[in-house]
Parts: sequence; C-alpha cells; structure tokens
Amino acid sequence: MSNEDRIRILEDKREKINNVSCSFCTAKWLQTTLMLQNGYNHSCHHPAPHKIPLEEIEADPAALHNSKFKKEQRAKMLNGERPSECGYCWKIEDLDKDYFSDRHYKTSDSWAWDRFEDIAKSNPQDNVYPSYLEVSFSNACNFACAYCSPEISSKWMEDIKKNGQYPTKHGSHNLDYLKSSGKMPYKNREHNPYVEAFWKWFPGALPHLKVLRITGGEPTMSKDTWKLLDYLLENPQQGLDIAINTNGCVEDKLIDKLILKVNALANVGVKVDIYTSLESTGPQAEYARDGLDYNKWLVNTERFLNETKSTVAIMTTVNILSLPTFNEFIIKLMELRSRHNERFADNRLPLSINIMHWPPHLQCTLLDKSERERIANLIENNCKQWLKYYSEEKFGRMYLEEWDQIQRFCNYLRSEDPAIEHRADFVRYIHAYDKRRNKNFKDTFPEYATLLEDWLDA
Repeated sequence: MSNEDRIRILEDKREKINNVSCSFCTAKWLQTTLMLQNGYNHSCHHPAPHKIPLEEIEADPAALHNSKFKKEQRAKMLNGERPSECGYCWKIEDLDKDYFSDRHYKTSDSWAWDRFEDIAKSNPQDNVYPSYLEVSFSNACNFACAYCSPEISSKWMEDIKKNGQYPTKHGSHNLDYLKSSGKMPYKNREHNPYVEAFWKWFPGALPHLKVLRITGGEPTMSKDTWKLLDYLLENPQQGLDIAINTNGCVEDKLIDKLILKVNALANVGVKVDIYTSLESTGPQAEYARDGLDYNKWLVNTERFLNETKSTVAIMTTVNILSLPTFNEFIIKLMELRSRHNERFADNRLPLSINIMHWPPHLQCTLLDKSERERIANLIENNCKQWLKYYSEEKFGRMYLEEWDQIQRFCNYLRSEDPAIEHRADFVRYIHAYDKRRNKNFKDTFPEYATLLEDWLDA
C-alpha cells in the first residue's frame, strides 16, 4: 500500500470517528498503561496518570483498567465533551482541522478499529478488557534521565534520597509530594497489592489482547517481566503482538536473556518487538539520558536487529536537550535502516516523535520563537530528503506517517509562545544536575553556552 493510500484511509476513518463525537477516542476503552509500582493508570501516554484506589481493586481487580475516573472520562467522550487530560490531542487538532491527532491514529489502528462500532454503542459504565496493554512492574532502572523522576527510576530515587529535591518550582521530585500524592513506588522486595491484582486479572484479559507492551523503569531489571514472558511462553496467544522496552544499556547477561526469550516466543508463533528510546547523539545524548553509553546502545540495537527477527521501534522524547543533535540522530537512524530494511514495506526501525511537556523546565519552548523556527526549518529540510529512498547513497527511507509527525513537531516549534516563566528553573536545574551527576552543560552544549547567564534572572 502506498503512503498516499494510507492517508486516504486515515481521512475516511477520521470522519467516522468524528461522527460518533468530536472528542471520541477508543483508547479510553481499549488502551491502558498500568504503572503497578505505584498504582497509577492512564489510557495512553499523553494524559497525566491517575491513581487507582486500592478499595476499587480489592473489590474487583478489573478496576486496574476500569477505574471510576476512567469511566467518567468515557462518558464525557460519548457526550462530545473534551476531557481536559487529553489536551495534547486537542492542541494538535486546534492548530489545523486537517491534522491527525493521536486520537485518530490510535482509534484507526488495527488493535482498536475492529471494536470501534461496539465501543461507540457501549455503556461507559461497563467493564471492558483492553486490546492494548502497557504494564510496568517496578521503577528499577539503571538510568536517571534528565526528564524522568523517582517514581519511574530507582536511580532517580537514589539521587533524591541522597541530595533532596531539585530547586525547581514544581517540586515533583519531593518525596513528601510523592507520598502525599500516592506516587511513591513500592520497594522492589515488598508486597505490592497492584501487582497481586494484576496476576488475578491478567489471565482473563490475555485472550482479548492484541498488543502487550512491557515498560518500566527498565523492564529487564524486574523479576515480574521474566515471569510474564514465561507465562506467555506457556500460554501462547497467536496474533498477539508483544513489545518490551529496554534502554539497551543494561548488563550483557540481561541483553542475552532478552534475545533468548524473544526468539523462544517467536518459535511458538508469538511476535515480539523491542522498543528503545533516543532522540540525540553522542555526548549530548549521554548527558540527557544519564547512564547511557551511546556506542553500547548502537551495538545492542544492531544485536537486536541481527540476532532476532524483531522490529526495533525508536521512541523519541524531544526536548530542549535533544534539539542540537536531533538531525544527526535522524541521519544515524536512516543509516541503520539502510542496513536492515530489506523492502520498503518492511520497516524494522519505525520512529515515533513525542513532544515532551513535562517537566516544564526542559521543554523545547524555553527557546525564543525565532531560534525554534530556525531549528524547525533545519529539521524539515533534513527530513524531507529521506522521504525518497536514496539507494545510491545507501540511506534508508522516511515514511509518510513519520513525516506527518515531523511536520506536526516543527509547527509546534514555530507556533508556541516562549515559556519564559520556566527559564529560571532551567538554570537552577542544570546547575544542580551538573553537580549531582558530574556533568558539564556548557562543554556538552556549546550551542547553548550563554543560556545559563541569559536566563539567570528570567
């Protein structure tokens, strides 16, 4: 199918989705992310997660996905109301009525579209099993990425316990805040009622799943990840797409074990994809993703491609620290594709562009609009050339869906007002980050050499 045909199909589906309501999105019914380390849940990766009350899962483990709060949001969508938590999509749609937001992409996807008609006619108070499940069992992680937090990363937790919260206004790294908001993760060796509820609920959910993603933390560092993979080996579900996240820089023995499990599942007819994250290159990538060994990440990405038949999906979290080498990252991705994509239709290295909004002191919009426009033009001009396959240069191809995301991102860079109110937080954060992590922002980001002085009194 051509890229143009894909777009026409999306346009037709968008019309049908909007005919249900202008805010309808089946992800509220069919997609769930379970952060079992602290009992939080959201329907996709854009809304802020909400706490699942313990009393709800004690009464019915299905409340992991069908919480009272989520049912309220479903009712709003069927009534044509825009849930405020879904602002990411509303902002995109309000930029231009012809833009595809993630509510269109998700509802149109194969895991959701087969149940579109049933969900459109459903009672929002009914329990449903998801088609798309993401699950995180713990916050165990060997990374402490600049934009992450202690409820997701144990390395971040070590930093905060040792040094206290960072000197920013939002205070989300404050352990008192984590405790009061219910975001404090369970310790890896203590009893976790949410994990207990999961193992009661999951056997019933499994036959309904089309996509299962195992996230973290760093999933390969959690014993429940390996328990889940073994359960799937014992109960193989034909047609189920499984994906597992990894930062690609854990111990070699865990990489080896992951490759063995992926291939074992493939041997019983279960497809397993690998998801990894990056959005910049070299020292700048290692600065932002503290714990990353960039060269090791490249080596292990090639190992996954060479030693398995898996797709290796690249997820970006585009932020102010990734902008200077984002183009270099795209070029590196195209080089990898040239070696591993055998056919146009066989993209083993798909790319997703996610715009980071939290924490606010690291968002792209800290920069002046003129500087962001300059960067957006460079990104567009660079990416446009990859829409055509350059066989003579042995480079890969950018797909039209990816190009749509690139354009969306570049228009965001051009259109948003500068987030001046967060610049002072950026300065305070970077100074503390450098001291705690033994880094040097000015040496690593010569493009931003004056920002720490220019924004000191912002």
